[in-house]
Amino acid sequence: MKRTITRTALVTLVLLITAVVSSYAQTYYDLYLCDDATAKLRPQQESTLVANDKVHWFLDGTPVGTPITYTGISGSTDLTVPANLTVGLHKYTTAIESKDGCLGPQSDAFNVYKLPTKTLALSAPTNASYCGDASGATASSQITATSTPASALPDGIAYAYTWSATFNGTAVTPITSIGSSNGSTGNTNVFTLNTITAGTYVFTAKVDYALTAANTGVLKAGTGCSVSSTTSQTITVNPRPGKPSIMLVN
Repeated sequence: MKRTITRTALVTLVLLITAVVSSYAQTYYDLYLCDDATAKLRPQQESTLVANDKVHWFLDGTPVGTPITYTGISGSTDLTVPANLTVGLHKYTTAIESKDGCLGPQSDAFNVYKLPTKTLALSAPTNASYCGDASGATASSQITATSTPASALPDGIAYAYTWSATFNGTAVTPITSIGSSNGSTGNTNVFTLNTITAGTYVFTAKVDYALTAANTGVLKAGTGCSVSSTTSQTITVNPRPGKPSIMLVN
């Protein structure tokens, strides 16, 4: 009886572990398109085709245009994935028809995910100004960049933030000389200004989509995929007074 109970407990534990692992499983796709980016697809077997063979293309199960006749030139059966796909997952398949009219089976799906547009906003700084000789929380100021996509993002897509600043009107290079970001690739990223150099600092940021380390797909970004903050934020670092001395006046 004891052995039966032990075996039952082990089976239950294995099932629980499997369920937990499955709940964390992520789905990645072959290609991600952002903004006006396009891509070309080609049957891997194109080099084995003969003149007048035809290639049929399908998008989400529906034929795309008329079959493309192979001309003997590499790339003559390519299909362009347009930039105007609706946001979300799309499945492309292809099938080959011989010059004698025999149609083969459709390929496995090539998965294309159209990414949504996004906006980027900067919060007001935690300290609009601080003294260069202050300490603790008053010796710095933080600005939070928040990315908002038009719809939920798929697994494997992260954000890449780039911060920029000017000091008294001159670009700061590198920006790490005056502070640092927290390195977040989520929908928020925080930059901390902790310089003691007095002056006026104006911050902007931009955000791009990026693939996570585990995602083996390809990301193609169009001209509008990189989004800049709509407004800037200003922080003033005030100088500390110099060391005084005392003189006798009476």
